[in-house]
Amino acid sequence: MPDLRGTSNFCARYSIIGLIFMTMVAMLLTYQPFFIGGIENLERATRNAYGAIGTFLFTLILSVVYLVLDVLKSGGGGRGRGGRDSGNFGRSMPPMDYDMVPTNNSSSWMVGGGDRILQQHNANLDLPLSVEQAHFT
Repeated sequence: MPDLRGTSNFCARYSIIGLIFMTMVAMLLTYQPFFIGGIENLERATRNAYGAIGTFLFTLILSVVYLVLDVLKSGGGGRGRGGRDSGNFGRSMPPMDYDMVPTNNSSSWMVGGGDRILQQHNANLDLPLSVEQAHFT
């Protein structure tokens, strides 16, 4: 079953883009219809463009109302349904442990943080001689 919250997010974003586009089309049909070729019935095309604006606006309002009610129903506090962080667009993030950093092997972790990696690999942070002597104009 699809996630209704994710669907509402998608519909709200899609409706915003549709509103912007159809408003431009409706303004063109109203004020400068000669820029749009191939229209046989200008009044009907203009009426349909404004109808599409109304449909996008209705979808946007419905999606936003659902999203607000969903946040209020789940207790607010910045967390949506299922304990997900709503500030992260619905993606759940694992808790971060900053004392452990990934090594070259993606499945292994090294304890000690970034300082230990620098010590272990004997990182040379000096610039090569060719870069030191370069002249940038």
